[in-house]
Amino acid sequence: MKILTASSGDTLRTIAQKYRVETEQLHSLNPHIPGTDLNISGKKVKIPSPAVPTRNLAGLPPCFPQVPERLQDQFIPLASLDEMSYKDYDVLVVGTGAGGGAAIWRLCEKLRDTDKKIGVVEAGPILLQTHAANLPTLAGRWDDYFLNPKISRPIGNLLPDLPGARDAIALGGLTLFWGLACPRMHPSEWMNYPIDRKELELYYNIAEQVMMVTKAIYPLSQAFLKRLWEGGFPEATAIPRAVNLDPSRYGPVVHFSSISFLASALMQRPFDLAIHARAVQILTEQGKVTGIKVMTPEKKAYELKAKNVILSANAYETPRLLLSSGIEGRAIGHYLTLHSFLRSSFQVLQPLRDAMYSLDINRLMIPQTESNPYQIQFDIFGAYETQDQLAEHHVETYSFGRVESHYENMLFLDPDRRDPYGVPEIQVNFAFSNKDKSVIARLEKSINEAAAVLGSGKQPEICISPPGSDYHTMGTCRMGDDPSTSSTNRYGQIHSTSGLYVADNSILPNTGAANPTLTTAALAIRTADYITRQLD
Repeated sequence: MKILTASSGDTLRTIAQKYRVETEQLHSLNPHIPGTDLNISGKKVKIPSPAVPTRNLAGLPPCFPQVPERLQDQFIPLASLDEMSYKDYDVLVVGTGAGGGAAIWRLCEKLRDTDKKIGVVEAGPILLQTHAANLPTLAGRWDDYFLNPKISRPIGNLLPDLPGARDAIALGGLTLFWGLACPRMHPSEWMNYPIDRKELELYYNIAEQVMMVTKAIYPLSQAFLKRLWEGGFPEATAIPRAVNLDPSRYGPVVHFSSISFLASALMQRPFDLAIHARAVQILTEQGKVTGIKVMTPEKKAYELKAKNVILSANAYETPRLLLSSGIEGRAIGHYLTLHSFLRSSFQVLQPLRDAMYSLDINRLMIPQTESNPYQIQFDIFGAYETQDQLAEHHVETYSFGRVESHYENMLFLDPDRRDPYGVPEIQVNFAFSNKDKSVIARLEKSINEAAAVLGSGKQPEICISPPGSDYHTMGTCRMGDDPSTSSTNRYGQIHSTSGLYVADNSILPNTGAANPTLTTAALAIRTADYITRQLD
C-alpha cells in the first residue's frame, strides 16, 4: 500500500481509474473521504499495491479500453442516492417523461463546457430502454402491453371523476408508450400563454428538430387527403409524428421516447441519474428552494441539495408533491384540463382497380381550426380484403375535443389516504361543462361527415372514452402572470418559491384540441434556457 496526495480536481473515482483499482475498494481504504466524486485536492489517499508488477506502457494506447465502472452492466449510467446526497446540484430534475427529458437535454447542451452539476431522480425503474414500438416483440401490441396493471397504474380506479386515468412510473414515463402525434396547438390558444408568439414558435422549431417530428405521406395518404380536401376539409393533413423516417441516416431509433432525450444529453456531458428515487418533499428556506427529500423503495430517506429544482413528475404527481410540501399557490392543483376523447372505426370500400395495397398505416388528421375546436386523427390501413370486385380499407379514428379550463376542476390531497411513503394520495373534482358537451356533439357530427367523404357506406360506430383515458391531463400547475389564477410565471417558476420550476403537462393552460407533448417539450426547453441564464 502507498499514500499519495491528491492533485487539483482529483476525486476517488478519477484516482481509481488512474491506478486501475475498484472505486469501492478505494473508498473503504479511505473512510475519511465521504464521497467518491468530491474534489479532494490536497488530501492524503491510500492506494492498494498491485498484486503483480505492471510494465510501463506509456505512450501506447490500449487495444481494449477499460469500460468505466459506472457503465458496467448498465445501458445508461446510474448514480446512487448515497453519493448524490453529498453533492450540491446547480439543477435537479424530478421525473424523466417528455418535459423532464427535454429539460435535461437542453441543460446538458447549454452547460456542456461548464462544471455545473446536474442531477436527475426517477421514482420508477428502468422498464424499457426505448419506445415499446421499437421492440420487435411488442411492435404490434405495445398499446395492449401498456394496459397491463404491472406496467401502468390504473389510477382512475380511485378517481371516480377520471375513471380512464393511468400513468407509468418508469424511466421515460408515458413516452415509452405514447402515440407520437406532435401537432402544434392552434394559434388561438396562444392568448392563454404569457409568451410572445414568435418565441413560442422558436421553441417549437427546436423541439421538432430534436424529436425528429415529420409527416409521412404515402400514395394512399395522398388519395385520401384529396377526398378530404374536396369533401369540405381543406385543412386536412398528415399527422406530424416524432418518428425517424430514415434510420439508415439518422440512427437506429425509429419511434421517439424521452430515453432519446437522455441519450442526446449524455452525448453532451454527464449527469447523475438515480432510479427508484421517489421525491416525497420539496425543501425550502425563506422562499427559496434548497433541494428535495427522496426515499428508496426500502423507505430510506435522503436529502439532495440543489440551487434549482425542476418538477416533471406529471400533471398528477407534480401538484401532489407541491401541495404535500406546503408550497403556497392558490391555483396549484386547480384548472385541471384534459380532452374529450371519441373513438370510432369504419370500412371504406372502393373499386378493386383503384385499390392501393400497402403495409404502411396512413395517419392523417383534421386539425383544430378557428371555428372547429376539435381534432380528428385517422389511421387508414391498406386494402386487405376483396369482395365483389371491391377493396376494403379499415379506418380507425382518435378524436379530441377542446375542454374549458375551470378553477372548480381540481386535484386535491385526500386526507384519508396515504401511500407507502407517507405522502397523501390525491382525489379530483372534474366535470364537462355544457360548452364541452356541445363540442362533443359537433365532433361526433364531423366524424360522420368525414367518414362519408372518405367512402364509408354507413355511419361509423362512435364511442366516447371515459374522462382521463386521453392521457392528456394538464393545467394543474398552469403558467401565467397572475398568481391568483396561475401557479408559475412565464418561465415555469412557482410564483411563491424562487428556484422551483415546473416542466410537464401540468404547466399548460390548455392546448385546445392538440396533443400536448410537443408543447410541453418546447416549454421545458425554454425553461432550461432561462435557468442556464440565471446560473450564468
